[in-house]
Amino acid sequence: MSNVQASRQETRPAPSDWLARMLGRKIVRWAVVIIWLVVIVVFSGFGNALTKVTNDSASAYLPSSAPSTRVVNLEEQAQKSSGQPQSDEAIVVFARSNGRLTSADLTHITGARTGVAALGATVPGLSAPSKLQPSADGKAVVFTADVTAPVHDENSADTTAVHDIRGVVGPAASQANDGLSAYVTGPAAVSADSGIRSGAQTILLLTAVVIVAIVFFVVYRSPVLWLLPLLSAYAAIVVARSAAHGLVNAGLTVSSLSASILIVLVFGAASDYALLLVHRYREELQHHGTTHEAMAAALRRTLPTLLASAATVTCAMICLLAAQSASLHGLGPVGAFSIVSALLAQTTFLPALLLVLGRAAFWPRVPSPAHPGREQSRLWSAVGARVGRRPAPVAITAVVLLGAACAGLFALHINNNPLGSVKGNPGSVTGATVLTEHYPAGILAPIDILTPPAEAAAADAAAHAVPNVSSVRLAQPVEGYTHLSVVLSVQPYTQAGYNAVVTLRQNLERSAPGALVGGGPAIEYDTQQAAGHDTLLIVPLVLVVILVIIGLLLQAVVAPLVLVATTALSFGASFGLSALVWRAVGYQGIEAQLPLYIFIFLVALGVDYNIFLSARIREEARHEGIRHGTVRGLAVTGGVITAAGIVLAATFAALAQLPSVPVTEVGIAVALGVLLDTLLVRTVLVPAALLTIGERVWWPSRRAKSLEP
Repeated sequence: MSNVQASRQETRPAPSDWLARMLGRKIVRWAVVIIWLVVIVVFSGFGNALTKVTNDSASAYLPSSAPSTRVVNLEEQAQKSSGQPQSDEAIVVFARSNGRLTSADLTHITGARTGVAALGATVPGLSAPSKLQPSADGKAVVFTADVTAPVHDENSADTTAVHDIRGVVGPAASQANDGLSAYVTGPAAVSADSGIRSGAQTILLLTAVVIVAIVFFVVYRSPVLWLLPLLSAYAAIVVARSAAHGLVNAGLTVSSLSASILIVLVFGAASDYALLLVHRYREELQHHGTTHEAMAAALRRTLPTLLASAATVTCAMICLLAAQSASLHGLGPVGAFSIVSALLAQTTFLPALLLVLGRAAFWPRVPSPAHPGREQSRLWSAVGARVGRRPAPVAITAVVLLGAACAGLFALHINNNPLGSVKGNPGSVTGATVLTEHYPAGILAPIDILTPPAEAAAADAAAHAVPNVSSVRLAQPVEGYTHLSVVLSVQPYTQAGYNAVVTLRQNLERSAPGALVGGGPAIEYDTQQAAGHDTLLIVPLVLVVILVIIGLLLQAVVAPLVLVATTALSFGASFGLSALVWRAVGYQGIEAQLPLYIFIFLVALGVDYNIFLSARIREEARHEGIRHGTVRGLAVTGGVITAAGIVLAATFAALAQLPSVPVTEVGIAVALGVLLDTLLVRTVLVPAALLTIGERVWWPSRRAKSLEP
């Protein structure tokens, strides 16, 4: 290509120029700012109401075709028919550690039961307690009470009721002789000890705001500039949460986990986009006399990259529509709308704010052609120079380190026991341990059999024939079905418990084909099966989508293959390190569906940095060749990628403050993964791999280096 042709290509209007031209008009930029401020005010109410419509019931994590889903649906239908809302059971257990219960103990226990019954007059939704049920060894007594609440407010009701029950039974135990203890456990207590309360997401949002504000202030060292990306990111949050609320009304399922992740996802992605745009805008301000020209150049250079990045994450989210799990299925559109909101805010609202304030936004370090600043990071310039001298050994060393981190996957343990979602050892956990010391292990999570009345006897016999079944009793009928409650003698959320579910279904298929098997153990077994199916389907689908989008952006085949391979390796290493951290802090394992959540966020968001880096390397390589282009591309973008990674990692790490173990595990894994991506994979391994392969990395397109001097 001749110099004249290259020059003409450079000056040819780009698709992003119309946006720059529109924002170049003062009336338009002011109109954009005002419209976004109105959006924030008008839609904030819808976003704040999202917590009231989240769904954390069993049906949220089950495929519609699962056998246990049919049982859940019948039970929910029965509740609607009776006009009663969802109820959770609180189990009160009294136990003596130094012998059998005495008559004085029983007097105190009876008094505690009377006190709990009296709470029904002041605690909404608390039913009358059941009769006392002594254990076979004479060392423990339990009674139960149901807690009901309006739809989507179960956690608040459970928290209130369990707190008040503990306030009654605790003093009763302390009044007895030494050795008598009282605990409140069961589903209501687990919900109270681990549930995400409505105010928790507000605290999470404020934490994310503070984190992003600190990072932006440190990066830009301006008392004004840090506010602009923060305001536009908050606007994106408002739009994304409002869209999620609308999707729930349209019939999609949004869990508390998805609602919490939405906040940090939008803040992280919006911050990444803002850092890239502002960095390039500041760079262009050193070469252009007007802010309008600088913004036009910045948008021309960054908008294709931002679009490719957002398209990658959005398409990865849309792939979740193929999931069987209702929660994952619903997360797809929610995540897609979230990323689009972040992109829209940071390519319209943020540029308008920057143009309204002009160069003063960067005060006191105002960039201008008369006072050019340093574009390249000293740290990443040095790293790039070292990588450039011996790229092959550096790449091999990085791969070995990441491979070693992948060994941590052997420490991974899948655990769908609801008690595993509770942090620490509150009453729900210790009470469950005490309960299973004196009663059958499966008493906390019985298996439900719904059978046509004509097949009830056969179903009862089939249940008794299953190994590890402790008892089978008749329960309240459900929608015309006879209801049998099966208590196992083994821990219900272990492989032995799941084997009992499978055997029970097989026996019933032969002797009572109209019977359905549900309940906690069956729900978790079906959830694991659905998670395995979703993982095998969605993981390769997402990788293919990412490969195609990066290929279109770079107009190459080899480079996208390298980038996707490093992404997959990075995920394995991050997940392995996370498994070691989870074990070190005492978590019992990870729920079966969470690895897919973590994969989606790590891979989709990690590709952002791949796109930021590779697009700049290709841009620089057109003029300087692969070697100098890679070193300069890393020097210019390394600081931005580092800042973006710190923002994203910190916002996801903020999830650890919530009381739910699954939410914390997702936060830890994504935070570790993003830091690993930022500090090793994107800034060391990827440049080393590109330099090792050389110009052939851009195959089948032409040699990236042009004849332009």
